Amino acid sequence: MPGPPVRALSCTPQKIHFALTVLAVMVVMTAAASPAWARKNGIAATACDGCHSGGKAPTVMITADPLNPPVGQPTTVSVTISQTNGPVAGFYLTTDYPGQGTFKAVEAGTLASEGGVTHTTPRTGSGGVTTFKAQWSTAVASGVAFSAYVLSANGDGTPRGDAGGEAHMSMVSGCAGTTYYIDQDGDGFGSSDTSYRPRIECTQPQSYALKAGDCNDFNATIFPGAVELCDGKDNNCDGNIDENVVNQLYCEDKDGDGHGVVGGATKMDCKPSAGFGDCKGDCNDNNNLVYPGAPEICDSRDNNCDGRIDEGVRTTCGQGWCRRYADGCSTICTPGQPLKEVCNFFDDDCDGVDDNGTDLELCGAPGLTCVLGRCIPDDGSVMSTSGGGGIATPAGTGGQTSSGGGVIGGGSGGSIDVGTGTGTGTGATGQPGGGAGGSQAVGAANGGCELATGAAGQAGSFSSVAVPVAAGAWLLLIMALRGRRRTPLPARRRPR
Repeated sequence: MPGPPVRALSCTPQKIHFALTVLAVMVVMTAAASPAWARKNGIAATACDGCHSGGKAPTVMITADPLNPPVGQPTTVSVTISQTNGPVAGFYLTTDYPGQGTFKAVEAGTLASEGGVTHTTPRTGSGGVTTFKAQWSTAVASGVAFSAYVLSANGDGTPRGDAGGEAHMSMVSGCAGTTYYIDQDGDGFGSSDTSYRPRIECTQPQSYALKAGDCNDFNATIFPGAVELCDGKDNNCDGNIDENVVNQLYCEDKDGDGHGVVGGATKMDCKPSAGFGDCKGDCNDNNNLVYPGAPEICDSRDNNCDGRIDEGVRTTCGQGWCRRYADGCSTICTPGQPLKEVCNFFDDDCDGVDDNGTDLELCGAPGLTCVLGRCIPDDGSVMSTSGGGGIATPAGTGGQTSSGGGVIGGGSGGSIDVGTGTGTGTGATGQPGGGAGGSQAVGAANGGCELATGAAGQAGSFSSVAVPVAAGAWLLLIMALRGRRRTPLPARRRPR
């Protein structure tokens, strides 16, 4: 399969890698000036501009035959130099990357080395050009990038009137070859800078990409088709900057904490800029430690703009009633004095336990018991559940509180049974209202039952509102008492 076409490039006098013929003039200073002697054998060098000047850059061309040889078969590489400054010329042929095959000298007056081939004797050409030849081969399928650095000289034995030039050519051996472009930021797109020559290789080299067109190969957020960011750069390489990004309102931010104040100067932008921040309402725009959401620190300021000062960051000591703050932001802290424990759902004696002690100690009188911070009469009543989730109470006169303590339902054995089917039974004294399967039933005033009938699979309705109202009252009382449970940080005795 034929490889890429041979490319010939004109050389420039700035990058000369080979010095020909007269590279160094050795002047021996004596009483009488000695003649300048030119160096006649070539050497591999990065530039010869320091010695040779005054001439014009020659035209240089590299060709190869065959252009895509099989692995192991040599190809003849020719370097042709125009006689721009005279008939004499010299060359140095090398490869751009290490390990790209082996050179062999095939002409008299040339010498092969590990790095390439150079002349040992300057050559005079004919027909307006001077040509040098060498052989190159590779033992594996590979691409190669040749570079030739030459000098066109007038042959007068001095460095005056000479000039250098260069040319470059790529080819492959043993494969079809693919062109790759240098990708220094690893974003998958090679540089569009012509200073970086592409490579034709059999496999993709490291730090090279198949696609070209990257307008900034040192920034991975910039490449053709990239998402345009609000960063003052042309991210997608379309020639525009920050197009189609969302702009929003920013407010003046004097202290540079990123949070501005409402009512001051404003600016529409796609991101905060110097002197502007969000408009969330900085409560102190002269202190960059103060803004909405800032971490609260102990500095006698409201750092997070929540209306409180040093919350959660001041040192505390003691527990319960004795818990106190330290003096300011210091570690000097004195706990309060404990009090006598009473029934108030609070740790008065500072031992870490609320309402610990006997009912007599907590309530101060016999016949009372401490329940959820309240002293109530100790009448022996107990709440329980029965009948599959119903509410049952001890015996008592229907609907009235008695020594039995029943305030929900009424009558002996009154209960609420919930289920399916039809509730039955007479609800006589000592027996539960409702029958097996129980619809909802409410104990009647005479100790019997008033029944409500429900269809199969449905609960019967209440025939009286006394039970749900009373049950709701009990639940509200329990919730109210539980809601009083708290452990504030007192500055004085909490009223009871």
